[in-house]
Amino acid sequence: MKHYDVLVIGGGIAGISAAKALDGLKVLLVEKSDRLGGILNQCLHRGFGKDMTGPEYISGILSDFPENINVALKTAVTDITPQKTATLRHENSTEEISFSELILATGCMERPTGHMLIAGSRPEGVYTAGQVQEMINIHGIIPPSPAVILGSGDIGLIVAKHLFENNVEVTIVEIKDQLGGLARNRMWLEGYDVKIMINTTVKKILGEESINGVVLTDGTHIPAKTLIAATGLIPDREILKYKNYPFEIHICGNCKEVFPMVEGVARDAERAANAAIENIRRNNDR
Repeated sequence: MKHYDVLVIGGGIAGISAAKALDGLKVLLVEKSDRLGGILNQCLHRGFGKDMTGPEYISGILSDFPENINVALKTAVTDITPQKTATLRHENSTEEISFSELILATGCMERPTGHMLIAGSRPEGVYTAGQVQEMINIHGIIPPSPAVILGSGDIGLIVAKHLFENNVEVTIVEIKDQLGGLARNRMWLEGYDVKIMINTTVKKILGEESINGVVLTDGTHIPAKTLIAATGLIPDREILKYKNYPFEIHICGNCKEVFPMVEGVARDAERAANAAIENIRRNNDR
């Protein structure tokens, strides 16, 4: 069984930053997709670092990535034991490894559309904001117009901009009395023909096989061929669910709390790496 000083789960900005800070140790960085970068790979809007896109920012972070860090792509961690072993599921095989320290950097996940407390079925055309962002930026697929976006956090506003730029009629529905998100993500709305409905939300989805509209709690009926849920993010700690571990787990980045800026994620990951290094040093001194 291979042994690593530190196992880092998640190859987004948190996992990359933690691994870089661990240079000099035997580290395994595990990422379930086919490349490092996580969600930033599909974030083609600017606003990362010095006004870079997500891929540009990741490229800069990886430019000096240590060659001695072991990276396992297309690999999922399916189990972690109290004995400090982990099961890795590769594309065509399974592997057991052991570790001294564990850093969890799995980011966050969107609230799934199935959790929306909305009447009606879930016909074709209902997506999360992240799914639509991937459709547009990675696969070049534009969802049909008109579209309703439920929620006005940053990802909802960013997707609204992508849709508008691709000639999709957009209506933003926000249950609060004002839009959310960072000011820079709200600014583009000024002067554009994007409908905004506040103090209301979607109470019913219309359509059977495909969505053809929504009904709001104030009674407004909005025609729609696409409904996009931008209803918030949840730290992804599923791998730890229902288990208690007799050792410290260094949870960092968006799987600890949802950070508004990518720089905060990187700093928190470095903090976690330093804590792991200190534990290793302390145990070696015993």
